[in-house]
Amino acid sequence: MRSTRLFRSAPTALFCLPTGPRAPAVLQVAMLVLPFGVGLAADDASAPVDLQYKLVPGQKVVTRVEHYAETYTIMAEQQERGYSRTVTQKTWQVERATADGHFTFVYSIDWVQLAQSVGEAEEISYDSRQEQEVPPMFRAVAETVGTPLARVTIDRYGRVIERDKTFGAPNLGMGELTVPLPGKPVRVGDSWDVEREARAQLDDGTYKRIKLREHYTLEKVSSGVASIRVDSQPLTPITSPAVESQIIQQLSHGVIKFDIDRGLVISKHLEWDEEVVGFRGPNTSLRYDAKFVETLQPESLQSARGKTTQKR
Repeated sequence: MRSTRLFRSAPTALFCLPTGPRAPAVLQVAMLVLPFGVGLAADDASAPVDLQYKLVPGQKVVTRVEHYAETYTIMAEQQERGYSRTVTQKTWQVERATADGHFTFVYSIDWVQLAQSVGEAEEISYDSRQEQEVPPMFRAVAETVGTPLARVTIDRYGRVIERDKTFGAPNLGMGELTVPLPGKPVRVGDSWDVEREARAQLDDGTYKRIKLREHYTLEKVSSGVASIRVDSQPLTPITSPAVESQIIQQLSHGVIKFDIDRGLVISKHLEWDEEVVGFRGPNTSLRYDAKFVETLQPESLQSARGKTTQKR
């Protein structure tokens, strides 16, 4: 399987998460990082850090997610370009925090901007904040806006303990709800792994299970913010280009920023730049470029003010 560089996501990404203007996104990150680092002593790279989520009842964790995906498909010397972008705002409304470090929150999507185009066709777009007719291809997603999608209980290391099955939760290309943390103190350079499964459909209609591993590395700690590198690795050998073309969009490569004192992810930046040749026989190829950016919003800081982070 080709090594993954940086930049990309799924062709099915009307379920992406677009960005907004580049400058505002940078300013938002700056606004978020400065308050987190205030008052912290100089970091000791050799000192172990214990990365934990720290949520309090009543807290709202609000993030903006931007996802772009672009595909170039060649079939019988005919090339077709597909493009999708999604910008969304999602919220965790924290309901409960227990003494043993379990947190329960309701996950919802506040609004979405969706756009998609295929070939020479005109772009189709939708913004849930505007009064407009919902294009059929976006209807299922539009129906989820503003309603609870899941009630989730996690432990302090981001492992899902329980998920309420009565809520619907469509795949919007946002990745997992939480970033799994190591579960013990780690130093810069230390790594930890989390295994998961993906499925790829075969020509006969059956599915093949592919084991994947998310490899996380603590790259540095600066001003109280941990920079964590994530690289997905297939554990199941993949020899079929048809299978590879379905898996590449599920492999994450990028950097996650985690505020140690606040116990929150403040940003996630993933990119893909992949190409598979022969995925539908000779003279066929699929190129997939995408970008995923998630940033913590100022509302999350405001909702936590006046609340004491639970001691453990």
